[in-house]
Amino acid sequence: MTSRERLLAALQRRQPDRVPVTLYEHSPFNHDWANQEPSYAPLLALEARYGDSFVRAPVDCPVFLGNPNSVSGSQEHHADGALVRTTTIETPKGPLRGVTRRDPGLMTNWQVEPLIKSDADIERVLSMPDPPATVDVARIHALAEQVGDAGLLLFDIGDAIGHVVGLFDFEDFVLRCITDDGPIRALVDKAQALVVQAIQAIGAVVDQAAFRLWGPEYCGAPLLNPHVFFPRYVLEQDKAATAAAHATNNFSIIHCHGKLRDILDMIAETGADGLEPIETLPLETADVTAAEVKARVGSRMCLMGLVQAVTFETGTPEDVRRQVREAINAAGNGGGLVLLPTAAPFMLPLTPQSLSNAEAMYRAAHEFGRYA
Repeated sequence: MTSRERLLAALQRRQPDRVPVTLYEHSPFNHDWANQEPSYAPLLALEARYGDSFVRAPVDCPVFLGNPNSVSGSQEHHADGALVRTTTIETPKGPLRGVTRRDPGLMTNWQVEPLIKSDADIERVLSMPDPPATVDVARIHALAEQVGDAGLLLFDIGDAIGHVVGLFDFEDFVLRCITDDGPIRALVDKAQALVVQAIQAIGAVVDQAAFRLWGPEYCGAPLLNPHVFFPRYVLEQDKAATAAAHATNNFSIIHCHGKLRDILDMIAETGADGLEPIETLPLETADVTAAEVKARVGSRMCLMGLVQAVTFETGTPEDVRRQVREAINAAGNGGGLVLLPTAAPFMLPLTPQSLSNAEAMYRAAHEFGRYA
C-alpha cells in the first residue's frame, strides 16, 4: 500500500498492510518552523523514508481568533531571549489586546495576557462581524499534488470550545462556566458557526482530507466536570463539525489529551473518524489503557497515538520499541490504528535522544505492525 492508502484504511477502520506510523505534527511537506530548522532535517528524513504523513495544510478561513499559536501583531525580543508578541484587534465596541511569549529553545507560545479580561471584552468579541470564508484553492491543490500518495492533508481547524478557551485566562474561563455561562455559550455559538463555515468551505475543494478538532480536553477531568460540560460545549458542536466534514467526503479527528474514561463514549458519539493522541496508564495524566480504549470505541473510531511523549523524549530506543509492540498488541487487531507520539518534539535544537527514539518507533512499527 501507499501511505495514503494505508492511512485511509486505518481511518475507515479497515486493515491495511501494516500499522501506519507518523510524527503527525511534522512532515517533510509542511511549511512550518521544523522544516526550516537544521537539527530537525534528520527527523524529517526518517518521516519521509518510513512514515505515513499527515500533512498540515493551510487554513485560510478565519477561525483562529483564540489560538495563541497563530495570532499576529507586533513582536519584541527580550533580553532573556524570549519572543513576546502583542496583538491588538479592533472591534465595533473597542479594541482587544493579548500578549503571548515564546521562551528560547522552545517552539510553543504561552499566553501572558488573554484577549478577554472582562465582560466588556466578551461584548467586544461578540460584536465582531463574522468574516466570509476564504480558501486559496490553488495553494491547497498544489500541496495535494505535491504530497500525492505519500500522505493525507490535515487541516488543523480546532473546535468551538478550543477557540473560546484560548480567549481567556483558564481560571477565569472555569469560574464563568460554573457561575454564569450565558456569555460562554454565546461565544461557543459564534465560534461554532466559524468552524463549520471553514470545514464546509475547505471541504468543498478537497477529497478524503482530515479536519483536526482540538479543544475537547478542556471539558474533561480534572479541568471541568466532564458529565456536565462535555455534553454542553463539545458533544453537539463536534457532532455538527464532523457531519460537515463527512458531507464533503472528508474525515474528522478529535484531539484530546488527558483523562478519557468519562468521555470516551461521548467522543465516539460525535461520529468522528479518529481519536488522538491517547495517553495511557501508568501516566498520571491518564486513566485508561490502550486495551480499554480499543474495547470501548475501537469499533467506531480509528485510534491514533499511544507512543507516550515522555518515553519518546526521555526513554531509550528499547523503551520505545517495547511501547510500540505493546500498543500494536493491545489496539492493532483488525486495523484502525495509527502509531504516533502523544506530542511531537518541539525543543530546539532536536536532541540526539529524540532522533534515536524516533528511528526506533519507525523500525518497530514496520517490524511488529504487519498484518500479513
